[in-house]
Amino acid sequence: MLSLVNRLFVRPFYAQHAGTLLVVMLLAAGFMRASDHEALIDAALGSPVLLGFFMALWGLYTLKITAFIRSQLSAPDHLFFSAFRLFANPLRGLIWLWVIGNLLIPILGYAGWMLFRAARFAQWPAFYAIATVVTGLAGASVVWVDYRLRHPSPARLRLPLPALPVPYLLFFPTYWLRKEPASPALTKVSSGLLLVGVCLLYPTDDYDQRLLLLGLLLAVLFHAAVSRQVSEFDQHYLLLLDNLPYSVWQRLIQYLALYALIWLPELALLLRHCPEAVSEQYVLLLWLTGLGWLLFMHTMVYGRQVNPDRWLPCLFAAFVIGLLAIMAHIPASVWCALGWGATIVVSRFRRLPLRVAS
Repeated sequence: MLSLVNRLFVRPFYAQHAGTLLVVMLLAAGFMRASDHEALIDAALGSPVLLGFFMALWGLYTLKITAFIRSQLSAPDHLFFSAFRLFANPLRGLIWLWVIGNLLIPILGYAGWMLFRAARFAQWPAFYAIATVVTGLAGASVVWVDYRLRHPSPARLRLPLPALPVPYLLFFPTYWLRKEPASPALTKVSSGLLLVGVCLLYPTDDYDQRLLLLGLLLAVLFHAAVSRQVSEFDQHYLLLLDNLPYSVWQRLIQYLALYALIWLPELALLLRHCPEAVSEQYVLLLWLTGLGWLLFMHTMVYGRQVNPDRWLPCLFAAFVIGLLAIMAHIPASVWCALGWGATIVVSRFRRLPLRVAS
């Protein structure tokens, strides 16, 4: 049974969010030393506001994994799992706790480190607060997913809403916000905080613009799952899209508008927080560079079944190659030309709107 739930819930979750988790791990392990983490933990243990911020992030992550499990339970391919409710309540609870515990490994690891530091320095209020929050999040997740299993079609309170036409450009963003609210929240908040942090890292006249390029690379990798979500949305809800009389360039322009809308908050943050030594023209060039590489990722995965075993190594290799190229002083204009050029070539070669026949 544990092997079955791992295949249904644990492995698919980590496969779908490999890009975001990889970037978080690189930021945590590659750019912060152990002493930096310990200093941050000590500051959080002595500051209720900072500790509350940590707990809010844990709550968002727990909400994401709980929503993912509930969506998996509703998937047509997993309807057989409804027989799981015939198990005894204690056994079913222990199995759900196993699933939640495996999905909460990033939180449990960092919270355990914080508990160790809190016990070492006798920060008992923070110790009990962390233990209570982590236990409460795990317990609430178990109760929530088990309730969804026992009530596959819960009654919902529906309020009368005006029927407004939704333009095609907003089809995916509307679905993204309504059906998977935790995914856009985590993606945009993580990307935005990263770019703002890079902008404020050295707000002086001798600001190294390679830091902005590095932040841009990581922000694009934070959006690695968006291209797969757009592809899955089109294949599930827009089956007639491939039969419409649109050329390759018309489809590319449509997806360009979609990704420009998704990528627009990053432009506002860069314009608001960019260092004084960085011109607005350079910020616009950075934003266009990121947009080009987002479109390139879309053209690479659209209509394909992405192998999770290859997805994570590809993202890691892209980060390493990009980091080495940035350190070699490759300018942003070259990055922009490479991203847009690769997008056009791949779109023309693969015929972007067409799915690969199975």
